[in-house]
Amino acid sequence: MASYFLFGYNSRLFNKNIKEYIDMIIGIEGGLGSGKTLMMTRYLIKDFLAGHTIYSNFHLNEIKYKLIDVMKILEDSTKGAALQDVSIGIDEITIFADCRSSMRKMNKVFSYFILQTRKRNVTLYYTTQDVSMVDIRLRRHTDIYVCADKVKDKNDKYIDDIRKYTIFDNRDKITRIYTQYLDISKYYKFYNTNEVILPPI
Repeated sequence: MASYFLFGYNSRLFNKNIKEYIDMIIGIEGGLGSGKTLMMTRYLIKDFLAGHTIYSNFHLNEIKYKLIDVMKILEDSTKGAALQDVSIGIDEITIFADCRSSMRKMNKVFSYFILQTRKRNVTLYYTTQDVSMVDIRLRRHTDIYVCADKVKDKNDKYIDDIRKYTIFDNRDKITRIYTQYLDISKYYKFYNTNEVILPPI
């Protein structure tokens, strides 16, 4: 089997001063079991340790966070309920995009929220199984894309606890691409891998 390594807080993406990677939108794409929600959880843990307030639409363990209603928080952001110095994790964001696709009001609210993230020290993470299904306005403002993949050994069998993450950093005029492998086993305890994200009714 090929040699794998952990990428921790000293990797090229994470060794920057906190001021360099706040105010960003990071999208994570991958199929079922690819480790996309796990990677977002890892980002949220990193931000929590850096002193950020954490919001998410899925349950987290062993860190302090606030469970959010995505639609409500988007609407509240247009009514003076400003989020400041926070990190937000939205799992399966296309569920909410589909829900609001026929709602003119939500279109405007969502666009407003995206534009305001830069002014409020808000970092937004989202996951999706297909980035082409994500609202085009969000795609245009996404600074970093992460593609999550399962990994096979030399016998063409999937390795349970290793995932491959390809990072596309679009913050500069030239996209920078990094490929990293992660032992994901130590992150299982921080969230429920079987939690189902339901669309708002």
